[in-house]
Amino acid sequence: MIMAGSYLQTILFTLNRPEPLRQASLLMVLASSIGDGETLSESLKSYAIDCGSPWSDRIQSLRLLLEQGQTLSSALSASPGLLPDASMIAIRVAEANGTLQDVLVDEAARLMRRTSENSGTSQNLPGTMFWLSVVTTVAMSIMTFIMVYIIPKFKKIFEDFDTSLPGPTLALINTADTLFYTWPFVILPAATICLGALGFSIYAGLQRLSRGYLPFVQHWPRFWMPDVLRMLSYTVAADQPLSAALENITREMQPGRAAKQISVLRAMVDSGRDCIDSMTLLNLLSKREAAFLKSAEQSHHLDWGLQHLSRAIDRHRMRWVARAANFLQPLAVLAVGMAVAFVVIALFLPMVKLINDLS
Repeated sequence: MIMAGSYLQTILFTLNRPEPLRQASLLMVLASSIGDGETLSESLKSYAIDCGSPWSDRIQSLRLLLEQGQTLSSALSASPGLLPDASMIAIRVAEANGTLQDVLVDEAARLMRRTSENSGTSQNLPGTMFWLSVVTTVAMSIMTFIMVYIIPKFKKIFEDFDTSLPGPTLALINTADTLFYTWPFVILPAATICLGALGFSIYAGLQRLSRGYLPFVQHWPRFWMPDVLRMLSYTVAADQPLSAALENITREMQPGRAAKQISVLRAMVDSGRDCIDSMTLLNLLSKREAAFLKSAEQSHHLDWGLQHLSRAIDRHRMRWVARAANFLQPLAVLAVGMAVAFVVIALFLPMVKLINDLS
């Protein structure tokens, strides 16, 4: 497979744009200096000097906001694009819990793991979409050239020899004739779809790298559950109320169905309902996942249980994406191979017949 995620990440790093490695390094700079305003300011100033524009400009803006006395989460919100949304949520929750330094280190380690995943052999949805779009576009271009340019000349040659053509060849010629007269209604829409899918896959890959999520997932509540569970684990470990954590989560989430569901969850917790039961009722957790958290809560290890379940949901999602990619790629190769085989057979059968007739 074309490792589109790795290529896009390299391009972003070269252009000094937000991507996991650069974001992780910023988090480590913040973690090493947090709590000491003068040291933090000097660290960010040195870090900005080592980076190129526009990343250095954003770091300088962040430094100025912090020097004015703003909190880290507020300064980051006023300088959008520095960190992915999940890290922004974690920082806001950590500020309320008093665990900011530990959370900054944890988020840096998580982004470094994402970097290794993108640079390795793991499958990802934008990369698969990019690969399929490229293969489909190239295949359609070659087939269109054969149908529009080669087949009419081929047809004329055999008409001059007054030779009857085999069935597959006649089917190919009829298809070419149809495309020749209807290409504005067939080829143009298909080409538009392929190019649109190619552009969307690149955009989705860039957004996944810079912001940590794919387009439109703000309307998919289940997608955010690993991040929500991770934030709740920080809150439980700090012995803070879950309602405040849920409020901070909704403040940083992108508007959509997911944010509305978390708001409903916060209202249910505020009314005194159990958080785990409420998540199950809202279909944010399965009954088996809820039973696991209940067991962890009874053993007084709920923070560990939330972290473990967060990673488990993330790994399960990655396995399904990898399986889908492993299924779609051979299927695309098989479809292109069958089309090429049909064209080759349709072109060579009459040539063999012609040679036999002449001999």
